[in-house]
Amino acid sequence: MFDFGKEFNSYWRSFIRLLYPASCVLCRTPLLIEESNICRECLQKIEHLKTPFCQKCARSLPPYGNYRSICSACRSEKPYFDHGFALVPYNEPVKQILHEVKFHKKLWLLQIFKNHLKNSLFSQELSHYDLLVPVPLDWWRIRERGFNQSMVIAEMVRNINSKNKLPVLNVLKKRKRTLPQSKLRREERLANLENAFCTDASPKIRGKHILLIDDIFTTGSTINECAKVLKQYGAEPVDFFTIARAESR
Repeated sequence: MFDFGKEFNSYWRSFIRLLYPASCVLCRTPLLIEESNICRECLQKIEHLKTPFCQKCARSLPPYGNYRSICSACRSEKPYFDHGFALVPYNEPVKQILHEVKFHKKLWLLQIFKNHLKNSLFSQELSHYDLLVPVPLDWWRIRERGFNQSMVIAEMVRNINSKNKLPVLNVLKKRKRTLPQSKLRREERLANLENAFCTDASPKIRGKHILLIDDIFTTGSTINECAKVLKQYGAEPVDFFTIARAESR
């Protein structure tokens, strides 16, 4: 059966693309009519996080030897978060995409990961949670950027399920300005974030299964401090989700 609305949208998209040619945000190749933001070749370079990976911090595990579900770092350090999910490894072209999002305010580029999110096993786990909690930014970075990318990602996660949408609550606050974590060594990252987060919403989180949302997991210092605060005020358990997982931990 002929779908007039679908055909019209296709023709309209083609017309707009002729007037305003678009190119891939990564390689600058002209985009085809059916492509959006990124070309097919670059999109194919974005891979799902490969298994096996640590069930606690999502770190890749070696595919040989005795299989363990928890990595050695998590077994020795015992982080406050309980379980972790990530979509993709933090390498090119993911680094470039997230850089464009955070520092050039191209929030729409997060939609590149939408299909990865829908097709991931993680999407089936959302029914286990009560709340989505974005990792907060300090007031200075909010003023500088005008947005919190973790909040945008939380809304994207929330909209996976159109029927049972989880509430997104900004129950965490960042009460002090900290140095950029990316410029610090591991020990400095831990000290940099000490007592950086707080909450005044303990009744809303007590006894709740919370999913922390952030863009990148590197050493896990930020996620861990946030989980620590949430658990101090009664949340249990606390898991995390990030778009990307770096291999620095």
